Amino acid sequence: MISKLSQSTVLFLLAFVPLALAHEEATGVVKERMDLMDTQKEAMKVIGLMAKGKTPFDAAKAAKAATEIEETSKQIPELFPEGTGGAPSEAKPEVWTKWDEFTGDAEGLETAAADLVMALEAPDAPEWKAKFKGVIDACKTCHKTFRMEDE
Repeated sequence: MISKLSQSTVLFLLAFVPLALAHEEATGVVKERMDLMDTQKEAMKVIGLMAKGKTPFDAAKAAKAATEIEETSKQIPELFPEGTGGAPSEAKPEVWTKWDEFTGDAEGLETAAADLVMALEAPDAPEWKAKFKGVIDACKTCHKTFRMEDE
């Protein structure tokens, strides 16, 4: 019998199988943007584990991860040239039909990440979790409108 924790772990890992397969099939700019999003996901994981208390808080390490999110956010629009939708891309057509909103969301993520970096530089970083929530919200806003849901 699989424990509840093990079941959760297995289900969590299985959720990434379609993503892994999509990345294997991707080439060119689609692969570049998937890799960029993976970089951002890893940076979010570093900060998220601290926010949940699963790893010790390290303001410098969190700021480095937040800076990575800020810097990579600047690259998002250039990685979505028109005509690069469709499988294996997870981008919805709305990326190109609502381009101003899409680029605004990328700028919103950049701003939220910059705000987080500043919060992490403050003594004892008292507001960093609230600023991290802003980064999470910026990601969710864009994904809700512009990314196909995992099946």
